[in-house]
Amino acid sequence: MSVLAHPGLDDRALEVMADFMHPADSMYFDAIFGAQYGQEAIRKWLLPTMAEISFIEFRPQRESAIIDTDGGTVIIDEWMMVATLGGNEFPMSPGISVRRFSDGWITWVADIYDTASSRTPPPVDMPLPEGMPETAPLPDYPEMNWPTVQLPAQAPLSAAAQAWADARIRAHQEGGDLTLDQPSGLSADDLHAVHNHPTLSRNWNLMADLMHPTESVYIDPIFGRFEGQEAIRGWLTDIMGKIGNIDFEPISEIYWNGETSLQLWKQVANTPDGKQQEMSWGCSVRQFKDGWLVYSADYFDTVSLQKPEVQAAGQAAGSTITAEDIIRYRPELAGLMAS
Repeated sequence: MSVLAHPGLDDRALEVMADFMHPADSMYFDAIFGAQYGQEAIRKWLLPTMAEISFIEFRPQRESAIIDTDGGTVIIDEWMMVATLGGNEFPMSPGISVRRFSDGWITWVADIYDTASSRTPPPVDMPLPEGMPETAPLPDYPEMNWPTVQLPAQAPLSAAAQAWADARIRAHQEGGDLTLDQPSGLSADDLHAVHNHPTLSRNWNLMADLMHPTESVYIDPIFGRFEGQEAIRGWLTDIMGKIGNIDFEPISEIYWNGETSLQLWKQVANTPDGKQQEMSWGCSVRQFKDGWLVYSADYFDTVSLQKPEVQAAGQAAGSTITAEDIIRYRPELAGLMAS
């Protein structure tokens, strides 16, 4: 990563990244163009494609997170895609790059972001911004069909974590003000275990209890950005209870370094006839600090949710989320959704 960031490389960093890809056992996934396999194919795709969009910059949003695993190291970078055209800047989409390193090679890269803005054509009578080249139609949504990974059974919660969760659940049942302004006193490992518990993780009030009262952030590609425990609680308890019989099945191990976690998953609708329909796939980043969950961000491509079979499966699985629900949190989308 130090080599790739070296200022002396200038515009040749992508060439070096291609050099670092394993000759045979490597994959590079892009949310628009799909997956390329092996160093040669990745090089032939990466260099010309990035040259065509040289007017787009990927601006870091947070410090890189480094997570060591048994199989190597995972590095995650969150960024904002910004187009600079005619002296004007146009924010496009936030995204994340996940890179796996093993034995001196990059073996796996995924750039995950919402491609809806890139796939929405401008009005036919709207001239292109100065400096923006004519582009060919984008390829269809890339299907990957990731297999579900069987995670090891989670160890029981520590006595302190179980006691904290039980106390908070009692407080929820008793009603009243649910605001929590004192840290849990739990370690980051305990908080991470509560957050990933197979049943407690579906208790949305409990998940909101993990969030810092004022310095917490939750980012969702559809509903936007929420700051502070109260706002996050309001959204979680309103929307997540409406998703229906939908699971988030793991497609990788859970990466965890004691402060930051990364989870890759696929969203699957379980329909009454016993079938499953993949709705989307993506990842979630979580950061824990000083007894709180302070940062959560989910990344996935919303384009797949527009497919008729996905929408039908979501409704069959009991999802009751409507366009009106989205507009309540994202009023700026009202005109777009009406059209």
